[in-house]
Amino acid sequence: MHERDPLAAEIAVLGWRVHSARRLDNLGARFFSAGAMIAVIDVRQAEPEGLKAIAELSRTATESGIAILALADSSQSAEIIRQCYDAGATHYLDFADAGANLEQSINYAYRYVENFRGGAERASHEQSLLTLADLQWSMTVGSTREYWISDSLLAAAGDIDFERYPVTGVYRSLSQEERSRARGALGRLRDGARQAAVPHRFNGRSVIHHLHEADGLISGRIEYLANNGEVEDWTGRDLLSGLRNTTSARSWIKRQLEDGNQLTLVAIGIKNFRMINAAFGRNAGDQLLRIVGHKLMDQTHREYAGAQLVARLAGQNFLIALANFQTGKISEFVNDLISNIFDDLQLEGRPINPVVRAGVAIGDGDSSEKTLIRKAVLALAEATAADALPINFSTMSEADVHLEEELENQLPGAMSRGEIVIVFQPQIKVATGELVGAEALARWEHPEYGLLGASTLFAVAERAGLMDSLSSQIHRQALTLAASWPESIGFLRLSLNVTAGDLAAKTFVDDMLEEIAAAGFEPGQLTLEITESELIGNLSASADKLHQLREAGICIAIDDFGTGYSSLSYLKELPVDYLKIDSGLTGDISGSPKDQVVVRSIIDMAHSLDLSVIAEGIETESQLDILAEQGCEFFQGFLRSGALSPDEFEAFALRSN
Repeated sequence: MHERDPLAAEIAVLGWRVHSARRLDNLGARFFSAGAMIAVIDVRQAEPEGLKAIAELSRTATESGIAILALADSSQSAEIIRQCYDAGATHYLDFADAGANLEQSINYAYRYVENFRGGAERASHEQSLLTLADLQWSMTVGSTREYWISDSLLAAAGDIDFERYPVTGVYRSLSQEERSRARGALGRLRDGARQAAVPHRFNGRSVIHHLHEADGLISGRIEYLANNGEVEDWTGRDLLSGLRNTTSARSWIKRQLEDGNQLTLVAIGIKNFRMINAAFGRNAGDQLLRIVGHKLMDQTHREYAGAQLVARLAGQNFLIALANFQTGKISEFVNDLISNIFDDLQLEGRPINPVVRAGVAIGDGDSSEKTLIRKAVLALAEATAADALPINFSTMSEADVHLEEELENQLPGAMSRGEIVIVFQPQIKVATGELVGAEALARWEHPEYGLLGASTLFAVAERAGLMDSLSSQIHRQALTLAASWPESIGFLRLSLNVTAGDLAAKTFVDDMLEEIAAAGFEPGQLTLEITESELIGNLSASADKLHQLREAGICIAIDDFGTGYSSLSYLKELPVDYLKIDSGLTGDISGSPKDQVVVRSIIDMAHSLDLSVIAEGIETESQLDILAEQGCEFFQGFLRSGALSPDEFEAFALRSN
């Protein structure tokens, strides 16, 4: 629409700067180059064109944080509201309703944009309109470059010589560090990202320089960072999601605690994010984090009216802080949050299956912000490690938190000093009692705290960002030890656990084969164990990699089967040789008829698919008798032996041979 149109004039009177568009061609590029935040699309007189325009903009609406307001009249078309929704509109105004209010509809749409781009505490309404709409530029990409610079940007440019340097004017004014960030942002656009952002100084003020690429047009807009009149340092924002970052979150939480408020912290993480990244690509993974951040902000604001904060922590983790929230309603709030945000998520039109976990910590004025955040994060780590526990409430003391922090700091040195050791859990044939192999497990031989188990070790490594290197080190050590077994027990199989990070790595297959060759171990005697939850959301990519390993003679086992994610679909598609029944199911089979039925059904199903079964956690003869009755082939557990050091295992194996 043009300024002379009645609707455009009506919106302009409300204080908005209106950019009109009558044509559909190149609509997305023209919208973003205008720096607009809200698209108002009137479908009353031209339904097909209006719905097509909505669909065009909706392709990047969620990741870009824009609102699409559809103006409709359900008295003319009963289905129009649903059609607008299906096309991708974020808001609608039905003029068949006598109370239809255009001004309030636009205001609601604007709040939606505010929440996505950092919350309502940002700049004032007027300032946001000026900074988002006016300080902008665009440039076509190709053999001939055409550029446009807004009058407001020219006026605000100070000493920048746009006449001489129309494209690189702002870039030339940046510091060396800022130029490096700008090159990185432009590189992300070249790699396929639709948007990026660069923090820098502009005429002495902190700004975020937003960059967009669409249909060969790169556009930019400069946004002053302000907070209630105070200049906000760009470091307070996560540039990917628009949410607060950890530093800013700590400051907010500290102020709330100092003011005497009780705080509920909810740390939310996507357990299988690495798998999703591998399946869909890094750009799609970034898009998912933007979508989730936006939905978290929107849903939290909708469900709780009190003081609140939504921040992005490292990687795939987010943090919600609620002041004086009713303790008895926390579980309901978190469950609703997870179901409303993560159910039916899609990326690029394809459904994804995020495995979501949450950790909760509650504190008051006696808590420090740092300790409280760590409690929530550690509770999230425990929930992530326990497949059947989606929400975990922290019961840790401050001493426990400090110990975990100490272990994180010590782990890199422990890995280099050889404190990470391998133990072997014997695997026994049910029918004969014959030793057939061993599962390699890792322990931390801590000089002060003694032998720390695998759950502690891997939880610390995950938080310290060392999972990939730790897993690789464990594989190398275990393969080298097994390759040195005496010839008389050289026929035994070795089982290695594979993490989600291992499976997600593009070079996983090559790396594993190289590690096997370097150790001198026989691939045909190796079994890789993968837990069910690590396959969710990445079945196709996992299948390709596992098929390649299978071709090299390596066997595949699904570990911890029956803990909540069992699915026949991946048993049919993956090259699986064994199912391992989780100890949580085998522990009560001698006394629980229900558990016996479950275990029997798993064994029968495995055999129908030509798979062998290994039972974990077997401690009594009665358990073993039941497994033998039901046809289970192999077991491991304290009935025969716990985990043994390499020397102890060799002695055990030689006695058993």
